[in-house]
Amino acid sequence: MLSQINEARSQARQCGDQQFEAVESLAWSCKLEAAAKSHSQDMAENDYFSHTDPEGAGIEQRVGNQDYVWQAVGENVAAGYTSVSAVVEGWLDSPGHCRNIMNDAFTEMGMAKAEDSESRYSTYWTQTLGNPR
Repeated sequence: MLSQINEARSQARQCGDQQFEAVESLAWSCKLEAAAKSHSQDMAENDYFSHTDPEGAGIEQRVGNQDYVWQAVGENVAAGYTSVSAVVEGWLDSPGHCRNIMNDAFTEMGMAKAEDSESRYSTYWTQTLGNPR
């Protein structure tokens, strides 16, 4: 996913009504990956799809739990997609998700997928974007 996201960021693109110039590549962050993994697993195991978990915790708490001290943080989630390419394409076709991907305030990312055949969507994806302080 990192290479596909960086390929997308290397090209100017339109995200809804907003035009973005090409931006720098993102670096991989294991802390952001861990935050993404915990959220994807929680969504799959507890059969929900949201940026906020059932206890009300959001991205700030998830990255904080990984000791990631940030000056910018964001998140894209998806459900039901079967491949990285399909998820990335879906996000790039969605103005809000596309703006997150093209946001030059972000310098790092982590992502994770979790699966649970008993859940509504089976496959859950989280991309966590950040810029450390």
